[in-house]
Amino acid sequence: MVSHSELRKLFYSADAVCFDVDSTVIREEGIDELAKICGVEDAVSEMTRRAMGGAVPFKAALTERLALIQPSREQVQRLIAEHPPHLTPGIRELVSRLQERNVQVFLISGGFRSIVEHVASKLNIPGTNVFANRLKFYFNGK
Repeated sequence: MVSHSELRKLFYSADAVCFDVDSTVIREEGIDELAKICGVEDAVSEMTRRAMGGAVPFKAALTERLALIQPSREQVQRLIAEHPPHLTPGIRELVSRLQERNVQVFLISGGFRSIVEHVASKLNIPGTNVFANRLKFYFNGK
């Protein structure tokens, strides 16, 4: 475990910092919040717990959860509009301080880019510094 003073030194000397997003930069797990909007919260939350525990490989867990959720473009937009992610206390200040020192800040997530980009915009992080999965929709929004 890294001590508080060691962590401060790391942040102070860094040229770039990468943050995970779900349950780190934001309080929620984005995929679980999307599952709520789509009415399959319980099953997806259980799959997320198994995936985070390492019981299921990430790709398989993501594929399983997406098969259950089957989100539409409208549902993703509704999630961001009606239930936007909540930033973890102190993250806005930390990112701001890093940026003031010209430290590149990146958001890296196994979640969905549309949600992570929303978080990035709240933190003044450019979209080029966001790495996440892209949801692809058919012309009809499915």
